[in-house]
Formats: sequence, structure tokens, C-alpha cells
Amino acid sequence: MIPLQVELQRAVKSTKDEAMTIYEAAEHLKVNVEEVPMIVAQADDLRMIGNDAIIAKRDKTNGWLIVTMVLILFFAIAVGWE
Repeated sequence: MIPLQVELQRAVKSTKDEAMTIYEAAEHLKVNVEEVPMIVAQADDLRMIGNDAIIAKRDKTNGWLIVTMVLILFFAIAVGWE
């Protein structure tokens, strides 16, 4: 059986906006609305916005990866011109 926080992470990340209300989450998990904030607190990739919205945390490594690749490409072109 999958832990509730993992099931909630998958459900939130599968939505279009990677966001869900606590009411939708409670309905999906078949638990009381009061239990949802505790489940979100146990999940590493989720966070609460206000009192009733759950969002998936964004992965910040993609931005650093793009910047690094652009710098490598810039230096490769600069060295190639010499």
C-alpha cells in the first residue's frame, strides 16, 4: 500500500497546474479535510499556500542546468574562434 503523502504527491503533480485544494485532496485520499495539512507536512515535494491550496515544489536545478549549459557553449565557441 502506498503511503498517503506519496499518493498525494503523485495526484498533485499529475494535475495541469500541479496544484490542488485541500478539499480535492481530501476527496482523492478519502480522509478528513483536517488531516490533509498533516499529510502535506510529511511530503517533501509539496507545500501549503494559505489555508486551502497545495502546490508541488518546483525543481530549481533546471534553471542552474540551463545557465551552466549556456556558459559552456559560450566558452566553447569563444575558444573555437581563436
